[in-house]
Amino acid sequence: MSIALGPKPLLGYADSTIERAAELRFDPAIVATLAADPGAGAYVVGGEMVLAKKNSGLADPLFAIADAPALGPVAETVFLGKMAGAPRFGLGLSPATAEALKARNDLMITDLRSIAMQGLVAPEHLAPLAEAKAMLQWHMRHRFCSNCGAASNVVDAGWKRHCPACQTEHF
Repeated sequence: MSIALGPKPLLGYADSTIERAAELRFDPAIVATLAADPGAGAYVVGGEMVLAKKNSGLADPLFAIADAPALGPVAETVFLGKMAGAPRFGLGLSPATAEALKARNDLMITDLRSIAMQGLVAPEHLAPLAEAKAMLQWHMRHRFCSNCGAASNVVDAGWKRHCPACQTEHF
C-alpha cells in the first residue's frame, strides 16, 4: 500500500546549473575580463541578508555588475562560475549597508532561508545564492591568518586567502 504525499519538494540547493570554471580563478586579468562582460551578473549579500530587486512576480536576485556598486561599497568579491555561459559573481556589502537599503521600496532584503522556503526567487538562483553567501560569510569572519594573526589577502577570485606574513594559505 502506498500513500500519496503530494509532489516531491524542490531541492533548490541540490540542482545547481552553475559551472564553477575553477581554471579561470587563478588569473586576475581573466577574472577582470569576466567581470567586464556585459552579461556578467552578481548576487549581492550583506551579512546574513540577500538583496533582490522586487518585481511583479518573483524577486530578481541577479544584479548587473555595473549596477551593484551603486548599492554600497563592495567589501569582497567572489567569482562563482558561469551560468549559461555568463559569468556570475558574489558581492559582499557590510551588514550596516544592507540594513540601510531596507528603506528602499524597489529592493527585497531578507535571509536566504526565507527566500528558499517561500519560493521568493526562481529556483535556478538558489544554489549560486547559497554559494555566494557562504563564501562571503567566510571572508567576513576570516580576515586574519589563524597561524600568525596577520591580515590575510583574498586570492584566486575569492576562493582562497593568503597570509603575506607567514605564507600560509587558507581555504
